[in-house]
Amino acid sequence: MIREWNIWVVGGDQRQVCLAGLLAADGHAVHTFALERAGEILETEEEEDLAGLDLADCVVLPLPALGEDGTVNTPLSRKTLSLEAVLDRLRPGQVVCAGRVETAAREAALRRGLAIHDYFAREELAVANAVPTAWAKGHGRILRLLSELQSNRRNGGSYHSDTVGRGAA
Repeated sequence: MIREWNIWVVGGDQRQVCLAGLLAADGHAVHTFALERAGEILETEEEEDLAGLDLADCVVLPLPALGEDGTVNTPLSRKTLSLEAVLDRLRPGQVVCAGRVETAAREAALRRGLAIHDYFAREELAVANAVPTAWAKGHGRILRLLSELQSNRRNGGSYHSDTVGRGAA
């Protein structure tokens, strides 16, 4: 690695917990905030407040960035955190990555001179996220079918749409 980055992961669910651990394992300095219910995340620094956020090379917000109440999505925390509280701590030019960024949130970041990136807009992430989401929502039968079809194609078989209609799963 050429350079260690200072990355803050603020709020989110198990996806952000996993990301924080992976980034730390890659040698980055990772700070977490509003993830205290996740327990210890190895090689990361759990922060009590947002002091030092302005020193981050990148701030990662959750997917979705905002919860139903319009605050930062923090299901693994007792903290309620407004987007403004986060953005106001940042300096112009800092990079913010978030998922499913709403127009108002994007505009608030841009007004502050922040570089905001919606990682959920990337097709490969949206597709990869669909599998655990479908599984969690009880669509395991569909996922098993897709897995069987993929396995069949890898083993030289072909896909026939009438197989699906006959309940091949």
